[in-house]
Amino acid sequence: MANFIHLDGYAHLSALPCIRFTFADYSAVVSLYGGQVLSLQKAGEELLWLSPTTNWQQQQPIRGGVPICWPWFGPAHPELTTQAVPNHGLARTAMWQQVADESCSDHALLILQAEFDNIPWHSGKVRLQCQYLLSHNGLHLHLHCADLTAQQAALHTYFACDDVRQATVAPLPATFINKVLPEDSNSALQFGLEMDRIYQHTAALLTVQTPATILLQQAGHDASVIWNPGQAKGSAAKEVGPDQWSKFICAETARLALTDQSALNLQMTIARS
Repeated sequence: MANFIHLDGYAHLSALPCIRFTFADYSAVVSLYGGQVLSLQKAGEELLWLSPTTNWQQQQPIRGGVPICWPWFGPAHPELTTQAVPNHGLARTAMWQQVADESCSDHALLILQAEFDNIPWHSGKVRLQCQYLLSHNGLHLHLHCADLTAQQAALHTYFACDDVRQATVAPLPATFINKVLPEDSNSALQFGLEMDRIYQHTAALLTVQTPATILLQQAGHDASVIWNPGQAKGSAAKEVGPDQWSKFICAETARLALTDQSALNLQMTIARS
């Protein structure tokens, strides 16, 4: 049976309200700020990267773990708003509330939700909910919103690496949208330089080699985003730096299309093979 322990801080992030819970060989820490998974371990092995210099005060997003990007991904699309709004949406700097937890013989479940009344193109309150389920099959996240029509979302996972230059993600489509070099849409995946690619219609199961073998299952998505800032940009970044840019690879489960007006049901499972 699982234990749910409320923490006043995690790692160097002091006074940060978090919940640690466990099941079998897995342990997870989830922050109430942003609804963000900060740590996922199997048998003591950390699978996620968390910046050792990131902060969370003054509405700063936490760098690392599994940030929730919602209701837009990256800069807000012009179809949604012309207002000046934060990159990657509102969810990752909101305070979330615990609404339920459950422990039984085959899983441990934590449910958080956040409410928003400041969506630029929507009047009225919007409720976003995320379920965090630990089982023998790893950590399963289910992000759900039925109150909003046009919405994007991504589970922006930072996987810990020995060296990103040796990391792989497969299988991926042969072509992609390259946000760094728009003219390049079919080159091989090779890290070291800045990498920011949107692979559309990706498989339900990806394998991330870090060199640990991590299985990434996806549902409700229409794309996977592969990102790393590269040596030059990563070394200069305040919350990354020269010693950390090569220690993670982002493989993100995303729903980016605005034409789908159905409820958001974005799901992702992380398991150590």
